[in-house]
Amino acid sequence: MAGIARPQLALLLFPLPLAADCQPQAEVALYAQQAWTHRSASRWQIGQKNPYRVDNGISDLAIKYANRCELIANVLSADLSLVGLAYYSWRRPGDFEKDRGHARALFHRLSLAYQLSAMLLLSAGKFSAKPGLIYIKSPADLLRNYDVGFKMGRIYHPTLQTNYSDAAWGIKLSAEQPDYGWSFTAVPQLTRINRRDESSSDWPAIQRSNASGRYLFSYSDYRLPGHLPAVSLRLGDSPALAVADSFYPAPQWLLNAELAWHAKQQWRHFMDAWAEQVENYAFPNALFQRTRQQGMELALSAQYSNQSFSQFGVEYYFQSEGYSRQQWRRQAAFIRYLHQHTGYASLDGARNAYKYLMAAEIDNIARQGNLQGKHYLNTYATLMMANDASLRAYSIVNLQDKSALLGLHMNQPLTSAGIDIYGGAYGTQGSGNTEFGLFGKTAGVYAGIKYYF
Repeated sequence: MAGIARPQLALLLFPLPLAADCQPQAEVALYAQQAWTHRSASRWQIGQKNPYRVDNGISDLAIKYANRCELIANVLSADLSLVGLAYYSWRRPGDFEKDRGHARALFHRLSLAYQLSAMLLLSAGKFSAKPGLIYIKSPADLLRNYDVGFKMGRIYHPTLQTNYSDAAWGIKLSAEQPDYGWSFTAVPQLTRINRRDESSSDWPAIQRSNASGRYLFSYSDYRLPGHLPAVSLRLGDSPALAVADSFYPAPQWLLNAELAWHAKQQWRHFMDAWAEQVENYAFPNALFQRTRQQGMELALSAQYSNQSFSQFGVEYYFQSEGYSRQQWRRQAAFIRYLHQHTGYASLDGARNAYKYLMAAEIDNIARQGNLQGKHYLNTYATLMMANDASLRAYSIVNLQDKSALLGLHMNQPLTSAGIDIYGGAYGTQGSGNTEFGLFGKTAGVYAGIKYYF
């Protein structure tokens, strides 16, 4: 397996001198996983060759170190989390699957927190935002960053949590009272994204997290029995307003609702006018753009938990900026146009360049946690079994084009040995003109362990 470079190893070893003081609270975990994937052929071609490997095996390895250290008791603390990632591809990747490297190390969290008073906390550094309440996509999550994972390798957490969400550099002031809580988070713009024709996994970390200025005020109220209402206001490059509520109509039932308004599109959209320029042999530098177009998001969910703590849930998600059927057909038609072989090397080369650009732009929409359609349904069931084992089945369906992502995941903790053993299978359904089938239908199985040191 490709090794981690020496500078990256230095980053991993950096926190070890602090470990002596913080060891009782440290989390050190090793992930090792093997996956097998199959992707059916699609219309995408580079040089008349499939840009994806049809069948492949992927070996993934990850190590995580996390700790929270009290530098001054009850006054100043440090939060540190480092992650090292590496993978090995059993077969040579296709053109759309190649990464710049097979190993990397990164700071997931690196922040200081100062207790200004009994209720007021000031944090500065690199930290993760609090996630929303909806699995498929949470409209109340207004500090969403790009994914840092490799194009081919992906670690599946034993509880299906993501290991790859990048954190942002910023400052946060928060307060917690018995009746309410509030926070103000400032994420300044520190750079710009330079290469839109590349996956976010190949960008510098600062571009994934701090390429735009975001300033978020959030407020939660705890006084309504059975309810947890919250409101968030984001200012900066893309103003937004979100409201959310969790409601327990009965002890075993949980209902969630989230609504958001956006002053600007959340993700870069395919521009028909620029596609027409390409068809008329004028070659623009971009094909996708975010515009100052207002939009709405709505998410509703219901979850039932039985006495054995098994969970059954359903979620509905809507976004007004999602592609209409006509817009999606226009994008698919342009992809077909790019694959018309002309026999002229310079013209075919330009079309290949636009294929790379489109593939990267579409991939990065998903890597920021976005979907491209308007209406979605997510269903899931988590069954708790003997010895804390769990089995989770899930499905995400695009209600417009009927394409879907289906999955099954099982986890078996071995508490006495400090190990989680997990595995699963997934697959997509849909034609080459649908969201989940655009790059070919995929299927895969994986098995892995998480070892706690």
